[in-house]
Amino acid sequence: MKNRILPIFLFVCILSGCGGVTILPSPKGMGKINAQDMSISQTNEQVSVTAKIMDIEVRPYQMQQNICSFKVLISNNRNEEISLPADNFLLSDSKGNQFLPVSPAKIKELVADHDPYLIPYPYVGYYYEGDAERGMIRNGFNREVTYFPTKNPQNIVLDALPDVKIEPGKQVSGLIYFLTDLRAMDGFTLEGAAVLSKGVKSSKFIFSFSVVKK
Repeated sequence: MKNRILPIFLFVCILSGCGGVTILPSPKGMGKINAQDMSISQTNEQVSVTAKIMDIEVRPYQMQQNICSFKVLISNNRNEEISLPADNFLLSDSKGNQFLPVSPAKIKELVADHDPYLIPYPYVGYYYEGDAERGMIRNGFNREVTYFPTKNPQNIVLDALPDVKIEPGKQVSGLIYFLTDLRAMDGFTLEGAAVLSKGVKSSKFIFSFSVVKK
């Protein structure tokens, strides 16, 4: 039992930063919750979608506007091609505010603009010793920091949900990015609809999350 509880506890700590705010899939929402990775899965019209929070902060330092990301897995169990691009998703908070996905290219641009002293990909590192020292100081105060060597702008594009046709029996996965701070919300939903054929969409996939503030 202890071995099963520990991974869940660690995952919750990642989502909350163990700092007073916890974000969890809402049991009152639609779909099936996987307690191991805190994802939610739904199936509509033989299309299955699984969603979970990937990054509460894609770049948790130097950013004036917070970037968050969700990882989605889309499985096509139909007999024809479907599509479900990132643009088909919408993030809404409990106060009625809506947020559209931001393209990976734009996120890459924003991140690159805030890394003026870092060597561009693939030559990863700091230009000056003083900048490396400042980076270590920031890391000492924020254990969630993801630095350039592990989350460079190039990976932001490569990790994004691909805008492709999904063939029968196939699946695709990737990240969807939003410019917002999930921790400032009371709750939110991520929703989207697959394109089954020209002019025909599936029922909405609606993934609900609760934000618990201590």
